[in-house]
Amino acid sequence: MTPGFEQEYERWTDALDKANSLRPSLKSWFKDIRILEDGRPVWTFGRGRKHPEYLGPGTYDRLARLFIEEQTRPGASPWQIRDHRFDWGTRTYLMGVLNVTPDSFSDGGEFNSIEAAIAQSKHLVESNMDILDIGGQSSRPGSQPTTLAEECDRVLPIIQAIRTSSHDWLRNIPISIDTTRAEVARQALTAGADIINDISGGTYEPDVFKVAAEFDAPLILMHLRGTPETMQQMTDYDDLMGEIVAFLAAQIDQAVAAGVNPQKLAVDPGIGFAKTIEQNLTILRELEKMQPLGCPILVGTSRKSFIGKLLNQPEAKERVWGTAATCDCAIAHGADIIRVHDAPQMRDVCRMSDALWRKSS
Repeated sequence: MTPGFEQEYERWTDALDKANSLRPSLKSWFKDIRILEDGRPVWTFGRGRKHPEYLGPGTYDRLARLFIEEQTRPGASPWQIRDHRFDWGTRTYLMGVLNVTPDSFSDGGEFNSIEAAIAQSKHLVESNMDILDIGGQSSRPGSQPTTLAEECDRVLPIIQAIRTSSHDWLRNIPISIDTTRAEVARQALTAGADIINDISGGTYEPDVFKVAAEFDAPLILMHLRGTPETMQQMTDYDDLMGEIVAFLAAQIDQAVAAGVNPQKLAVDPGIGFAKTIEQNLTILRELEKMQPLGCPILVGTSRKSFIGKLLNQPEAKERVWGTAATCDCAIAHGADIIRVHDAPQMRDVCRMSDALWRKSS
């Protein structure tokens, strides 16, 4: 990998896992990190690079296939959050959606009081959700941004109420704060949230990286173009999956450079965000192309409009079975976390999909 340090591995994924773990040491110890195959470099990451480079024609696709064959997630070390352990690759983990907004696309206004939000939180936890994802800013296409004060006023009392609940499961559930604002993330983590879920991948407010580093908090980075107001006008891609992976690789590098633990990063392809119907389907069919990033993969298709258009179902809450099909496809192609509204139904779908697609189930 660099003069003075060399190690051999039988499996490509083990070599990449080690290479990724060394990336934070570049500034102090290494000039660059390289993986060689038969004496020829096939992967390199060096100072000044925005993301790792795969060397040689066809190398990326060939190595992506190797990941699938080896049934390993390179670099995806377990997460320990409170008394919950996330062993990636062993099963699908479920993220239950709690929107405390008046204008979310499928349940806006239903849970924007503390009483309603706590009741829904209990329902999600008792339906075996592994994470509660709390958001106070709608990201539906065409939505308008809220102020910082409005977003904090919506989410902070809910987080505090959960953390002081007499319900043991609820009080200890891992919470992700769904926000693009660094200050909202900071205050939410202080109030008791555990994870930052940023749909902008850190592009709206890069200080979110500093917040994640300060709290040593897991950070989920999603692919997005534009804003919720403009994103559906920005669906022109030359190489859909390649561009998604390159964007996320660059944001991972920025996060690590800001001090975020690389073992606490997850990625999301951003289904429904600056994507057409066919592009959403392509992402689900080719999700394994994200595995070389070495992070757990989150997929959120629940109740989204592309399902409604395909099924001619305008009511978001009636898209349960369409959502179920997309969850099964995502799991078959490597998803680690599924973000859902319909908790009991998707819990059963994910358990069945795990039995079908995961060798360890």
